[in-house]
Amino acid sequence: MESEALTLKKVHIVRIDPGEDVLVSVREFLARSGVRQGVVLGGYGTLAAHHLHWVVHNRLPPDNHFEKGEGGIEILAMNGLIVEGEPHIHVALSTPAGAYGGHLEEGCITYVLCEIFVGEVEGVAMSRERVKVNVPGMGEGEVTRLTFGGR
Repeated sequence: MESEALTLKKVHIVRIDPGEDVLVSVREFLARSGVRQGVVLGGYGTLAAHHLHWVVHNRLPPDNHFEKGEGGIEILAMNGLIVEGEPHIHVALSTPAGAYGGHLEEGCITYVLCEIFVGEVEGVAMSRERVKVNVPGMGEGEVTRLTFGGR
């Protein structure tokens, strides 16, 4: 475990319009605004279609399951990090059948509205690196680890 305190520089509110892909729009916002590191503080809205992935067991190496769906879908929550200009966002979604969640993928299409709050942070550089791990009971494999660099 490792942690760092960062300073909140600015909060950006990103509106994503009907028919727009949520993840593609976030990447476009990041490129235009120059935000290289931040915290996805939250988000909500509705989707006409979703594309998510999640891990399917607790052994290493991890396996991912990808799923797509369509219909009136509510975004209940959204959070994540922006590291080196790349978003890693998790969402909780719901339909009348129930709630579910996972990693946001391209293909989540805004239905009526989607609004995301991004906190731009500074002070310590964040990056991600692939590292080998060996965890008793889970096995060996590679995982992506958040790392902290210089100020």
